Amino acid sequence: MKLTKEDIQFIDQYLENSDVVHVDIRMEMTDHVASEIEAMMVGGDQRAFYFIFKDYMVANKHSLLSNNKSFIKATDKQLSLSIFKALLKWPSLLTFFICMLLFTSLNMVTNISVLKSWVGVLPLIGFVFFGVIYFVQLKWFKLERFSALERMGFIYVMAFHLFHLCWNISNFKKVENNYVVYILSSLALALLVAMVLVVKSRISEYQNRFEKLV
Repeated sequence: MKLTKEDIQFIDQYLENSDVVHVDIRMEMTDHVASEIEAMMVGGDQRAFYFIFKDYMVANKHSLLSNNKSFIKATDKQLSLSIFKALLKWPSLLTFFICMLLFTSLNMVTNISVLKSWVGVLPLIGFVFFGVIYFVQLKWFKLERFSALERMGFIYVMAFHLFHLCWNISNFKKVENNYVVYILSSLALALLVAMVLVVKSRISEYQNRFEKLV
């Protein structure tokens, strides 16, 4: 027995009112709860949806909301795969090769040490710009919050520190023709483009799955 769209809407609204604010986590939880209730109905529970749902949440709400590592793991797995695929799409690849071409061309007309000083901050500038846009979308355009994307920001910051470690090593060794910085900067900027692509696809996925339900 399948739940109606009103039933799915009720589950989603209940979880949102229970402070499950991140839409990707809520989507996973909604699917999980709906599947459990459908299984109970198939198993012979003849009660109306509301009463089955109420008893299920009484028994499982605490563990569902407190022990959500499985849902986070599921969204992280989906996110990692989505980022990898997005990095292989033409906008990300084009960004990488254009940046490499730009940095290489500039290196021919300016001192590489001077070029490093401003190329090195480009990934951070790009990340700050991405963060500001995301915040504005949340604040004024009521964009749904995505737990996986917000955690991805932490990963990006860690990658940025790794980037600067490689940069400092190249400076320490005084390898003037070392293009490690350019490669990492181009990759970091391509990663930002991939993040934007993932944000757009996640929003589209949410709208397609829940537009008629919530």
